[in-house]
Amino acid sequence: MAGLACADHLSSQFDISIFDKSRGLSGRLSTRRARAAGGAGVQPHASAHGFDHGAQYFSATHSAFVDWLGPFEASGHVRRWQPLMVDIGKAGVTPRPPTEKLVFAPTMNTIGKALLAGRPTWRLYLDTPIDQISGTPGAWRLNADATEDDAFGPFDLIVAAVPAPQAVALLPQTDVTARLQDVEMLGCHTLMLGYTAQQEVTADWQCAHFDDDVLGFAVFNHNKPGRGNDAALVVQTRHAWSQAHIEDEVDAVAQEMKRRFGELTGLSVAAEAYDRVHRWRYASTPQPLGDAFLLDAAQGIAAIGDWCLGSKVQDAFLSGYRLAARLNAQ
Repeated sequence: MAGLACADHLSSQFDISIFDKSRGLSGRLSTRRARAAGGAGVQPHASAHGFDHGAQYFSATHSAFVDWLGPFEASGHVRRWQPLMVDIGKAGVTPRPPTEKLVFAPTMNTIGKALLAGRPTWRLYLDTPIDQISGTPGAWRLNADATEDDAFGPFDLIVAAVPAPQAVALLPQTDVTARLQDVEMLGCHTLMLGYTAQQEVTADWQCAHFDDDVLGFAVFNHNKPGRGNDAALVVQTRHAWSQAHIEDEVDAVAQEMKRRFGELTGLSVAAEAYDRVHRWRYASTPQPLGDAFLLDAAQGIAAIGDWCLGSKVQDAFLSGYRLAARLNAQ
C-alpha cells in the first residue's frame, strides 16, 4: 500500500517503475487462492478457498485516504463490512459492539490489480527480487540476482517500500539507513484452514480477538463481502509469540496454533480441503519511527512503509502519500 500510494501520487511528475519479488503486487495485502492441496491430512477438493492471510480489513479516517479510495468503492473494489466480532479468553466469549470495517473485494490483493489497470504507463516487474543497488545519485541502477546483466535504470529516485530491516540491507549507506536501524519489526504466523461442504464448522461470530499468549485473531474469511461460499478460516498469532518462534518449523507452529484454537473455541481444526501456515517475518512495529517517511533528497534515496507511523493499512497509505507530497513540492 505504501508503494502504491507513493507511485500514484508521483505519476504526474515522474516516470514510474515498480519492482516486486512476488508474483503479484500486494505485500501484506495478500490473498491465497487455494484449490486441492496435497500434503498430510489434506484431501483433494474441487472447490476454491480464499484466504486473506495478511491484513484482514482496514479503516479510513484521513481525508486523503478516503478520497483516494472513493473511485475504488464506486467500482466495487472497496466494500463495507460490519462483522460479528467477539473477544475470547478466560472469561469466555464476549460480544464486541458492531463496528464498520473496509475490505478490498473480491480479495484483499485486488487493490494492486485495480490500480495498475488504470495506470498503463507504469512499468511493472513482477518475480523480480532486487538484491543490489549500484550507481551514483541521479543515476541509480537496480540489480536482480546481483549481476550487472540484469540491471535496471538509471533512476533519479529509489523508494524502498519494504520492511525496515530489508531496506537496511538493500539501500546504500545514507542518512536514511542510519535511521532505519532504529525500527524493530515483529513476525506473525497465519494458519489457513479450508473446510469441505460436508464438514460442519459453525460459530456465532465472524471475527474473534483472543486474550491469549499464542493466538491474537481469527476470521471466517468467506463471510467478507465478495468472497466465495467455501468455508475458509484464517487464524493469526500474537506478534510476540511469533517472534519467539520465528525460526521454528512451520509444522510445529501449525500444530500449536490448531491445539490452542481448538481449546479456546471448541471448533474443529480438521480441515480436509486446505491446511497451511504462512510465516510473516515482518508484520508489525511495536514502536513506529514517528516520521511519515525517510528521505535523503541529495542522494535520491527514500524509504516508506506502515512501520513509519504504525502497523495499519492507512498508516502505509499515509507514508507513501506524504513522501509523494514532499517530492512533488521540490
